Amino acid sequence: MNDNVLLYVVKAADKYIYLRDVLISQMQVSHSLLIKLKLQHKIMVNGQVTYTNYRLQEGDLVTADISLDEQNHIIPEDIPLDIVYEDPDLLAINKPPGLAVHPSKGIFEGTLANAVTYYWIKQGKSLLFRPINRLDKDTSGLILIGKSQFAHQAIFRQQKLGTIRRTYLAVVKGIIDEDSGCINKPIAHIYPNSCARTIDLSGKPAVTNYTVLKRFRDFTLLSLTLDTGRTHQIRVHLSQSGYPICGDTLYGQPSSLISRQALHAFQLTFQQPRTGTTLQFEAALPLDIAKLLESL
Repeated sequence: MNDNVLLYVVKAADKYIYLRDVLISQMQVSHSLLIKLKLQHKIMVNGQVTYTNYRLQEGDLVTADISLDEQNHIIPEDIPLDIVYEDPDLLAINKPPGLAVHPSKGIFEGTLANAVTYYWIKQGKSLLFRPINRLDKDTSGLILIGKSQFAHQAIFRQQKLGTIRRTYLAVVKGIIDEDSGCINKPIAHIYPNSCARTIDLSGKPAVTNYTVLKRFRDFTLLSLTLDTGRTHQIRVHLSQSGYPICGDTLYGQPSSLISRQALHAFQLTFQQPRTGTTLQFEAALPLDIAKLLESL
């Protein structure tokens, strides 16, 4: 069976229900994707294109071809990729520091999107670049990319339900006495001429959990997990709690020990959208953070 085709055999308990209900409830097709599949005639029952108001019978084979007719307008560029995992639905990459995720503000090349587009074109694929989580340019670590609208929306649904676990490592300035804690403060973008965020009651809810892994003379190594995914969330929460990330020039001070913020997306745990299997990946500390820890 083609990797781009979802299939479902109708069970006795499903018979007489509408095709659209099976697509949404059993095959995890979102409403927006369902509309596109209908328009492109990619929904079939027993090999025949079928309207979604069809009442199913036991034993019917439902198929949905999720390879939509889409065009990727990102410029392909031969940039090395550290691929941690790949399957028909997902691509997990260990992003190095200094690499932006997506073109922006007149910058059209030199990003992860350009690199992934080139990688796909080499395989004869034309896929849209759909990052599921985002990392700042100077934050390293794991990024998950959906290879279809189905995969992207299925994982995003997990993200909204809080079933995706993202673990970061950070080296912060100062000594945190508590072994663990939770920062629950809203984050807002109130400076129109700056990308910086701040803690403000007008902002969106943001929750960061931290655990102390090791204390040094003037620094603390933390493990952090997120209940929410606001822009610059970890950096804002730690800085405004009095413990800016080492090397964070936007929310702290430059450091002679490292040339960027010492923040790394270390671990990612989620369910494969098609099979439901739990997947967990880790990305080893990059050289600059490893050297920083050695120097402490």
